[in-house]
Amino acid sequence: MRKSVIGIGAMAAVFGLSVAPSAVASPGSAGQGGVGTLASVVIPAKRIPVDNRFIPPRIGGDTEFNGHGPDVFASATLEGVGTNRLRVRIFMDAIETRSDFTHVRGTSPDFLIYVAPAGQCVQSVSRGGYEEIRYRDTDHAVDAFGGQVTDSFVSGWSFVGDTDGSEAGTRTGAALTTFSFVANVQPC
Repeated sequence: MRKSVIGIGAMAAVFGLSVAPSAVASPGSAGQGGVGTLASVVIPAKRIPVDNRFIPPRIGGDTEFNGHGPDVFASATLEGVGTNRLRVRIFMDAIETRSDFTHVRGTSPDFLIYVAPAGQCVQSVSRGGYEEIRYRDTDHAVDAFGGQVTDSFVSGWSFVGDTDGSEAGTRTGAALTTFSFVANVQPC
């Protein structure tokens, strides 16, 4: 009787499972080909930041958007292809649409989402590494949107723009959720 060997990443794709990066076979193990070949690693969907939002600093005006927007631009980049670490960086700019033009703007620290095994580097990923969104906030509610750039790694956004009190630099911010995607890893 002939037995087939199927890699953990392939099983995850077939059954729709998320596999923790540390549980995936390393290059050169059974089912992954020989030494120096690519191994596929499933990076599970993640909320970034995990427990809150990235809140950019206030750079102008007072601390209140006061029902005048803000006009929001945000972007996200997936950093680290060619290295052993994948990271996400968020940029957000929000400006009041009337005088005194309350303004927040900033770039987040990097949020680490994957570390390859020792001696391994991420060679490619299955989704695009850039996402951006623009919108005008028109209420005090949390604003939620799907990803905007075709095939990007971002599946959705969550924003706080204006609130019923002071928010610039303390509550206005962005969070995102990634898709589950595949990273191809090999010795580097």
